[in-house]
Amino acid sequence: MANVATLEHLSLGDALAFLLVHDPEDAKRLGYHLPLKSQHPDKAAEETVHDVKAYLTVRTTKKYPLEQSITVVAPDIGRTFTHTGPYPWPPYNPFPLQDTSDRVGTLYLRGTIPDLGDSGFVAQQFPRYPLLAPQLPDFGGVDPPRLGRVVIDFWTSARITAVFKTDEENYVSGGNGVWTPVV
Repeated sequence: MANVATLEHLSLGDALAFLLVHDPEDAKRLGYHLPLKSQHPDKAAEETVHDVKAYLTVRTTKKYPLEQSITVVAPDIGRTFTHTGPYPWPPYNPFPLQDTSDRVGTLYLRGTIPDLGDSGFVAQQFPRYPLLAPQLPDFGGVDPPRLGRVVIDFWTSARITAVFKTDEENYVSGGNGVWTPVV
Protein backbone atom coordinates (compact mmCIF):
# COMPACT_ATOMS: atom_id res chain seq x y z
CA MET A 1 0.00 0.00 0.00
CA ALA A 2 1.31 3.47 -0.91
CA ASN A 3 2.22 5.72 1.97
CA VAL A 4 0.61 9.06 1.14
CA ALA A 5 2.74 10.72 3.80
CA THR A 6 5.75 10.32 1.47
CA LEU A 7 4.02 12.56 -1.09
CA GLU A 8 4.45 15.66 1.04
CA HIS A 9 5.29 18.60 -1.23
CA LEU A 10 3.03 19.43 -4.15
CA SER A 11 4.15 21.68 -7.00
CA LEU A 12 2.15 24.87 -7.51
CA GLY A 13 0.33 23.30 -10.46
CA ASP A 14 -0.42 20.12 -8.51
CA ALA A 15 -1.61 22.20 -5.56
CA LEU A 16 -4.05 24.12 -7.78
CA ALA A 17 -5.31 20.86 -9.32
CA PHE A 18 -5.79 19.43 -5.81
CA LEU A 19 -7.70 22.56 -4.74
CA LEU A 20 -10.13 22.19 -7.66
CA VAL A 21 -11.85 19.41 -5.73
CA HIS A 22 -10.45 19.41 -2.20
CA ASP A 23 -9.98 21.88 0.64
CA PRO A 24 -6.66 22.67 2.34
CA GLU A 25 -7.82 20.67 5.38
CA ASP A 26 -8.11 17.56 3.16
CA ALA A 27 -4.46 17.92 2.16
CA LYS A 28 -3.41 17.87 5.80
CA ARG A 29 -5.39 14.66 6.41
CA LEU A 30 -3.74 13.03 3.39
CA GLY A 31 -0.24 14.12 4.36
CA TYR A 32 0.19 16.63 1.52
CA HIS A 33 1.86 19.98 1.96
CA LEU A 34 0.12 22.85 0.17
CA PRO A 35 2.44 25.85 -0.11
CA LEU A 36 -0.21 28.44 0.82
CA LYS A 37 1.04 32.02 1.14
CA SER A 38 -1.16 32.62 4.21
CA GLN A 39 0.72 29.83 6.00
CA HIS A 40 4.17 30.76 4.63
CA PRO A 41 4.26 34.58 4.40
CA ASP A 42 8.08 34.68 4.30
CA LYS A 43 8.37 32.49 1.19
CA ALA A 44 8.82 34.08 -2.22
CA ALA A 45 5.63 34.53 -4.27
CA GLU A 46 6.80 32.11 -6.97
CA GLU A 47 7.13 29.37 -4.32
CA THR A 48 3.58 29.67 -2.97
CA VAL A 49 -0.09 29.49 -3.85
CA HIS A 50 -1.45 32.92 -2.96
CA ASP A 51 -4.80 32.46 -1.16
CA VAL A 52 -7.02 35.54 -0.93
CA LYS A 53 -10.66 36.28 -0.20
CA ALA A 54 -12.76 36.89 -3.31
CA TYR A 55 -16.39 37.45 -4.23
CA LEU A 56 -18.48 35.87 -7.00
CA THR A 57 -21.43 37.43 -8.81
CA VAL A 58 -23.30 35.57 -11.57
CA ARG A 59 -26.17 36.97 -13.62
CA THR A 60 -27.91 35.09 -16.43
CA THR A 61 -28.62 37.49 -19.27
CA LYS A 62 -30.02 34.98 -21.78
CA LYS A 63 -31.12 31.36 -21.40
CA TYR A 64 -30.69 30.08 -24.96
CA PRO A 65 -28.12 30.22 -26.17
CA LEU A 66 -26.84 30.64 -22.64
CA GLU A 67 -25.28 33.99 -21.82
CA GLN A 68 -24.06 34.97 -18.37
CA SER A 69 -22.11 37.69 -16.67
CA ILE A 70 -19.57 36.22 -14.22
CA THR A 71 -17.45 38.44 -11.99
CA VAL A 72 -14.82 37.37 -9.45
CA VAL A 73 -13.50 40.30 -7.40
CA ALA A 74 -10.35 39.96 -5.25
CA PRO A 75 -10.00 43.40 -3.61
CA ASP A 76 -6.90 42.52 -1.56
CA ILE A 77 -4.87 42.05 -4.75
CA GLY A 78 -6.68 44.62 -6.88
CA ARG A 79 -7.95 42.20 -9.53
CA THR A 80 -11.35 41.49 -11.08
CA PHE A 81 -12.08 38.71 -13.57
CA THR A 82 -15.10 39.27 -15.82
CA HIS A 83 -16.84 37.12 -18.42
CA THR A 84 -19.81 38.61 -20.24
CA GLY A 85 -21.83 36.91 -22.93
CA PRO A 86 -22.14 33.44 -24.44
CA TYR A 87 -19.95 30.40 -23.91
CA PRO A 88 -18.10 28.83 -26.84
CA TRP A 89 -19.14 25.44 -25.43
CA PRO A 90 -21.77 24.29 -24.80
CA PRO A 91 -24.30 26.73 -26.29
CA TYR A 92 -27.05 24.96 -24.33
CA ASN A 93 -26.45 24.05 -20.70
CA PRO A 94 -29.37 22.73 -18.65
CA PHE A 95 -27.35 23.30 -15.45
CA PRO A 96 -25.66 26.72 -15.68
CA LEU A 97 -24.23 28.53 -12.70
CA GLN A 98 -27.06 29.84 -10.57
CA ASP A 99 -27.44 33.59 -10.29
CA THR A 100 -25.86 34.93 -7.13
CA SER A 101 -24.40 38.12 -5.75
CA ASP A 102 -21.18 38.63 -3.76
CA ARG A 103 -20.77 35.00 -2.65
CA VAL A 104 -17.65 34.75 -0.54
CA GLY A 105 -14.87 32.38 -1.53
CA THR A 106 -11.13 31.96 -1.87
CA LEU A 107 -9.04 32.69 -4.94
CA TYR A 108 -5.94 30.49 -5.11
CA LEU A 109 -3.26 31.89 -7.43
CA ARG A 110 -0.13 30.29 -8.83
CA GLY A 111 2.59 32.39 -7.24
CA THR A 112 2.01 35.98 -8.19
CA ILE A 113 -0.99 38.16 -8.92
CA PRO A 114 -2.37 37.39 -12.41
CA ASP A 115 -1.29 39.54 -15.31
CA LEU A 116 -3.90 41.85 -16.75
CA GLY A 117 -5.51 40.51 -19.91
CA ASP A 118 -7.26 37.46 -21.30
CA SER A 119 -7.73 34.22 -19.38
CA GLY A 120 -9.54 31.02 -20.20
CA PHE A 121 -11.83 29.55 -17.55
CA VAL A 122 -14.09 26.62 -16.74
CA ALA A 123 -16.89 27.14 -14.21
CA GLN A 124 -18.97 24.47 -12.52
CA GLN A 125 -21.46 24.34 -9.69
CA PHE A 126 -21.85 21.28 -7.52
CA PRO A 127 -25.42 20.36 -6.59
CA ARG A 128 -26.76 21.02 -3.12
CA TYR A 129 -26.41 17.89 -1.01
CA PRO A 130 -29.38 16.67 1.06
CA LEU A 131 -28.49 15.25 4.47
CA LEU A 132 -29.09 11.57 5.18
CA ALA A 133 -30.81 12.54 8.47
CA PRO A 134 -31.85 11.34 10.99
CA GLN A 135 -29.07 8.74 11.21
CA LEU A 136 -26.30 11.31 10.79
CA PRO A 137 -24.81 13.11 13.77
CA ASP A 138 -25.55 16.76 14.41
CA PHE A 139 -23.17 18.98 12.44
CA GLY A 140 -23.18 21.69 15.08
CA GLY A 141 -26.26 23.38 13.69
CA VAL A 142 -24.64 23.87 10.26
CA ASP A 143 -27.03 23.33 7.38
CA PRO A 144 -25.87 21.87 4.06
CA PRO A 145 -25.14 24.49 1.40
CA ARG A 146 -28.21 25.99 -0.21
CA LEU A 147 -26.72 26.69 -3.62
CA GLY A 148 -23.87 24.20 -3.90
CA ARG A 149 -20.19 25.10 -4.18
CA VAL A 150 -19.01 26.94 -7.29
CA VAL A 151 -15.51 26.19 -8.60
CA ILE A 152 -13.83 28.16 -11.40
CA ASP A 153 -10.41 27.31 -12.79
CA PHE A 154 -8.45 29.87 -14.80
CA TRP A 155 -5.96 29.09 -17.58
CA THR A 156 -3.45 30.57 -19.97
CA SER A 157 -2.46 28.69 -23.11
CA ALA A 158 0.36 27.08 -21.10
CA ARG A 159 -1.00 26.22 -17.64
CA ILE A 160 -3.57 26.55 -14.88
CA THR A 161 -3.10 29.92 -13.18
CA ALA A 162 -5.79 30.11 -10.50
CA VAL A 163 -8.74 28.40 -8.80
CA PHE A 164 -11.72 30.16 -7.20
CA LYS A 165 -14.06 28.32 -4.83
CA THR A 166 -17.04 29.59 -2.88
CA ASP A 167 -16.96 28.89 0.84
CA GLU A 168 -19.82 26.38 0.95
CA GLU A 169 -18.78 23.07 2.44
CA ASN A 170 -18.16 20.27 -0.04
CA TYR A 171 -18.78 16.99 1.77
CA VAL A 172 -16.31 14.25 0.91
CA SER A 173 -15.49 10.72 2.01
CA GLY A 174 -12.13 9.03 1.74
CA GLY A 175 -10.14 5.96 2.65
CA ASN A 176 -7.94 3.31 1.08
CA GLY A 177 -8.59 0.86 -1.73
CA VAL A 178 -6.63 -1.44 -4.02
CA TRP A 179 -6.16 -1.50 -7.81
CA THR A 180 -6.15 -5.06 -9.21
CA PRO A 181 -6.03 -6.54 -12.71
CA VAL A 182 -9.31 -7.10 -14.52
CA VAL A 183 -10.14 -10.81 -14.52
